[in-house]
Amino acid sequence: MSDTAKARANGADLDVIRDDIEALRKDLARLMEHVKSGAFQNIAGRVEEMSDDARRLYSQALAEGERSAEALTRQVEERPLTSLLIAFGLGFLSSRLVLR
Repeated sequence: MSDTAKARANGADLDVIRDDIEALRKDLARLMEHVKSGAFQNIAGRVEEMSDDARRLYSQALAEGERSAEALTRQVEERPLTSLLIAFGLGFLSSRLVLR
């Protein structure tokens, strides 16, 4: 095979490779657009689910806090001296720990 024929064959091969790469680039761009659009729709749905879950957890935590506060109030009303001694003891221990 002559040098000219080899050059033409190589040029044709390069053209085919260039066309394949261009087609691959276009396919990849379409695939990325498809993934992005699907991903954003999925994320939007998940954020809405998470916000509903967050509201539910907040409501549960708020209700639990209110129940704890009511229980503590009842405990102090029923046993004021015991509550005072417990508060004093906790304060004393906390101050000793802070001083170290």
